[in-house]
Amino acid sequence: MKYTRKEFFVKTIQSVAVIAVPSLLTSVLESCNNNINGPGNPGSTLANVQGTLSNGQVTVNIDSSSPIAKTGTAAMVNFSNGSLLVDHPSGTSFNALSSICTHQGCQINSYDSGSSQFVCNCHGSRFDVNGNVVQGPAGSPLQKYATQVLNNQLIIKVG
Repeated sequence: MKYTRKEFFVKTIQSVAVIAVPSLLTSVLESCNNNINGPGNPGSTLANVQGTLSNGQVTVNIDSSSPIAKTGTAAMVNFSNGSLLVDHPSGTSFNALSSICTHQGCQINSYDSGSSQFVCNCHGSRFDVNGNVVQGPAGSPLQKYATQVLNNQLIIKVG
């Protein structure tokens, strides 16, 4: 059977497409899958600390056994209505932030202590200890909550 140049060209393109499309599709899917943990240093999973919610305040014990007792540490504070990101930059100073990423609502549960940044493992957004976006895709800062320390207890005003 003889083919015209046009028929030969069409058959060749069809053959290449049959071979190339599955490979291209696999490559695209792997690329998306590899991006789940986001780019760069994903940080370390935060320690979990239990807090108690009462009258619009979350109370957390910060005695010497607490993961956030030492300066330069951070933790996830869990309570009945959710969780918060807390870091301890100095002395009696604490920062408390929403743990929900402003990009697509994933829960942030990692902290990069080298850069003092909270890291969203879904798409790689990074936030400084004041909740400001350091790296997207998030475009809005995390909500920040007022804190105070009284008698080895951290009090976070959430309501």
